[in-house]
Amino acid sequence: MIAGICFAVLSLAVAVWVVWTSPRPLLAPLIVYLGFYLATSVVGATALAFRDIRLLWSLMYPGLDERWMDFGNTFGYWFMVWGPLLVSTLVARASYAALRRAAFRVSGYFRERVDILPTMLVGGAMCAYCVFILAQHGYLGTSLLSSENTGLYKLNIQQRAAMFRELGTLYFAAIYTCLPALAVIAFYQAVRRRDYHWWLGFALLSAALVFFYLSALTKSNVLIYGLELTVAAQALRLIRIRGALAAAGAGTLILSALSYLLAGTSPLDVLLSGYNIVFREASDIPFYLAVFPSQIPFVGLDLGLGGFGIGPTVPANEVVSNFMWPKEHYVQGAAPAAAHVMAYAEGGFIWATITMALVGVWIAFTGALRSAATNPLVFSGYIGAVAVCYYLSQAGLVGVFVVAYGYRWWLATLILLIFAQRFLARAVPSETEERVWTKPPPANI
Repeated sequence: MIAGICFAVLSLAVAVWVVWTSPRPLLAPLIVYLGFYLATSVVGATALAFRDIRLLWSLMYPGLDERWMDFGNTFGYWFMVWGPLLVSTLVARASYAALRRAAFRVSGYFRERVDILPTMLVGGAMCAYCVFILAQHGYLGTSLLSSENTGLYKLNIQQRAAMFRELGTLYFAAIYTCLPALAVIAFYQAVRRRDYHWWLGFALLSAALVFFYLSALTKSNVLIYGLELTVAAQALRLIRIRGALAAAGAGTLILSALSYLLAGTSPLDVLLSGYNIVFREASDIPFYLAVFPSQIPFVGLDLGLGGFGIGPTVPANEVVSNFMWPKEHYVQGAAPAAAHVMAYAEGGFIWATITMALVGVWIAFTGALRSAATNPLVFSGYIGAVAVCYYLSQAGLVGVFVVAYGYRWWLATLILLIFAQRFLARAVPSETEERVWTKPPPANI
C-alpha cells in the first residue's frame, strides 16, 4: 500500500503541474475530465482502500456483496485509480501542439453560415419526432416531477429500462446529443449577434430538452447539459472561473433534488446524494479488478467493430453488476466505469494504459479544436468534444463515440444542419445574410 500511496501522490503532483502549465485552450477539456474523474472515481476508490471506510460503505449499500474481495492491497489497484492523472495528463500536454494543425483542418469542413430558420426547422423536426415516439409508446405523460413517480426507485428504474428498450437509439440520440448540439449553436449565435430570435430559439430548445430528460426519468443529463452550457459560457467569456464553480455548485444541488424525486423517501436522501456521487461509480472499480480475470476471462478488445461481429460478446458492465448485486433481479443492472477501467475488463493493464493514453490524445485534440472554434458549427463541435471528455470519465472508450450519447450523433447533427442551411439558402436566399457572411475580414495593420 505504501508504493500505491506514493504513486498517488506523484500522479496528483503531475496532474497539478500539467493543469498549471497547460495552454489556455487545453484547460477546459482537461479540467472537465479530471474534475469528474476525481469526484466520481478517485476520491471514493481511494477511500475504499481503507478498512474503516469499507465498513461504512457496506452499510450504506445494502445488498452489495463485497465480502469475497480483497482490495487496496496491490499496486495494480492504485495504478488503475490514479493512473489517468499521470498518463492521460502527460499525453494531453505532450500532444496538444502536434494536433493543432489536424484540428484546424477538420474544422475547415464545418465553416458554414448558420441561420435561425434551418436551425429551428431541424430542431423542431427532432422535437416532433421525440414527442411522436413518446406518445406512440404511451410515455408522453411520464415525468420525474409526477407524483406517481416520486420516490419509487425500483419502479422508476424498471420503467426507465423499458423506455430504453422501446423508444430506440434514435430517440435517445436526439435528446442526448442532437438537440444539445443545436442548442449550443443557438446560444453561440445569441451571444455573438445579440439577436432576440436566437435567444428565443435557445430558450425553446432548452425547454424541450428539460422536458425530454424529465420524461425519460434521467437526472444526470440535466447536469450534463448544464455542463455543456457552462463550458460554452466560459469560452464565450460570459463567466469566469468563479462563475463556473458557482454553476457546478448549482448543478450539484439540482442533481440532489432530482435524485430525491427519483428515489427519495425523506429529506435525508438529498443529503445522501453527495455520498452517492463520491462512491457510486468508485464502488465499481474494485469489482472490475476482482472479477477480471480471476472470475471471468477478459472479454476481448472493443475496437468499434461490433457491427461486424468482431469484439466482446459479453457486456462487462453487466457482468460486474451481477457480481456486485447478486440478489437484485428486478432489472438487469450495469456497472459503469471510466474508459480505462472498462478497457481493463477487455485486455488487462496493458490495454488500460493504452486507453489512458488515447484519452489524453482526445483531450489534446479537444483543446486544439477550441482554438479553431470561431464559427457556430465548429464551436458546437468543440462543446460536444468537451462532453466526450466527461463521458470518458464515466463510460467506455468506444461507447462515447458510437452509442446514443456518442459523438458521432453530434457530428451527424452538424452535417444535417449544413445540408438544411444550403437547401434553404437556395430556396429562400437572403441578400442581407449573404452580405454579412461574405464580408472580407479587415486587413492586418
